[in-house]
Amino acid sequence: MKLWILGKTGLLGKALAEACKEIDFVATTRQEADITNLDSLKKAFHEIQPTHIINCTAFNDVDGAENTPDLAFGVNSLGVENLGKLGRKVIHISTDYVFDGTKKVPYVEEDPCNPLNIYGKSKREGEIRLLNVQPDALIIRTSWLFGKGGKNLISSLLHLLTSQKELKIAADQIGSPTYAPDLAHAILSLLNHTGIVHFANVGEASRLEIAQYFLKMAKEKQIPLSCQSLIPIKMHFPAQRPDYSALRTDKTLAPRSWQKAVEEYIDAIL
Repeated sequence: MKLWILGKTGLLGKALAEACKEIDFVATTRQEADITNLDSLKKAFHEIQPTHIINCTAFNDVDGAENTPDLAFGVNSLGVENLGKLGRKVIHISTDYVFDGTKKVPYVEEDPCNPLNIYGKSKREGEIRLLNVQPDALIIRTSWLFGKGGKNLISSLLHLLTSQKELKIAADQIGSPTYAPDLAHAILSLLNHTGIVHFANVGEASRLEIAQYFLKMAKEKQIPLSCQSLIPIKMHFPAQRPDYSALRTDKTLAPRSWQKAVEEYIDAIL
């Protein structure tokens, strides 16, 4: 077995490389293998000769995608289809933003998709294109990814809590936080699965609840903080997001709670 990980400099790509200590793998950047360029992909593919292709690349700028839809669809849709044309098993990472948030209990894989923004639409189109060219591909939908070495809600919290006395944070968006190392290990356990599955850490939370828990853990670990209060506000972003996008994960190995994962993350960055 030989894995080809695309997106080596990203949050998940780094976590996956760390998890592959006893597995033969090659990780590449977009400069080394551009998924929007089929010729570039074929050249790298023939050099690497992988048995499995794991796509950790994505155009993840949710707000930026509204103004650059061609870039979003190029990476998240066309690029994913290109990977499916290489003739090897593809494991592709998708998103909770394929849903519209009208459901108020965790989404299952069979729920109808209705993305609200360009990012979500491009990711959903990527799912469809991949399965059309490679029906035995695996698509793992995840949400609110966090971990070392990447910009995200939780990685930004420590800086904000240590630099601001008052922090305003959205209380009306609920999702499922996912720790990158936990997702990486889940990917490796699912290499021979097919279809669409959901993976996230156990539990759901608002952005405010995550910040409250992070603040509690930071105080317990005696991290000097400037923040004295968290102020709940309504979600306001240029791109519309689902109010509720928690994922049900019955089809994957039950991971630990998001709270336990946040605690490990805090220990890892201290």
